[in-house]
Amino acid sequence: MSDLLNLNQITKSFDGVAVLNNISLAIQPGMVVGLLGKNGAGKTTLMRIALGLQQPDSGLATCLGMASNALNIAVKERIGYVPQQAFGYDGFTVRDALRLHASFYPNWDHGLECSWLKRFQLADNQVVEKLSIGQRQALALIMAMAYRPKLLLLDEPVASLDPITRRAFMSDLFELALESGSGILFSSHITTDLERVASHVALIKDGELILNDEIDTVKEQTRLIRFTDSNIDLSTVKVLNRHAQSAVIFGYSGQVWPSVTAVQTLSLEQLFIEVHES
Repeated sequence: MSDLLNLNQITKSFDGVAVLNNISLAIQPGMVVGLLGKNGAGKTTLMRIALGLQQPDSGLATCLGMASNALNIAVKERIGYVPQQAFGYDGFTVRDALRLHASFYPNWDHGLECSWLKRFQLADNQVVEKLSIGQRQALALIMAMAYRPKLLLLDEPVASLDPITRRAFMSDLFELALESGSGILFSSHITTDLERVASHVALIKDGELILNDEIDTVKEQTRLIRFTDSNIDLSTVKVLNRHAQSAVIFGYSGQVWPSVTAVQTLSLEQLFIEVHES
């Protein structure tokens, strides 16, 4: 199965500070990959490199089989992107903004547009510049998804939506990937959303991709262990974070260490917190 997105050994620094260090990540049809990381971890930079909006210092990014820095119009028509920042269309009504946006995409699904306008409770005569932050975010999602892109990149796409709307949208997002054979990469700080719809999770810490696997595998093989011997040998697992008498590990399959006093399963939120605790 060919990759819809392939990031191969991507590195990027700003003012001498490494933001991304040798990141490799691939997305195939039907995959919904949740990208986790603290603010400033490089999630947005990674997405912009994937789309050719920024150039990496080294490494190669390809979208739909084409180098990201040389995407043609035909490929761009099959890619959807929702950035964190609000977009333009000031002075437009929602109807006119969508009409203009749809004119660039021959595969625009007007039925999907209408259903999501209702889902997000957006009236087509509303003026874009008077929309709330959440409403603008909802409109951006419609613009990115109504033409059923093969590759969809969403940067904190639902942070401003209310919980009910957010839950319904995330369900739609998963169905879109399955029905259309699309691949989706989305970043979110809301781990419950990610647990609900993601097929895979990619965790970035200090510019490195420390975890990248199916979400069920992550849940099954991640543990917080506590021990009494600081010299404990953890070479049979991947250590995601370690302290004097505890460690977060991946690759757990029932191993027994003499000095371990507790083995604790972790939710995705607990994993995120434990991995970043100093």
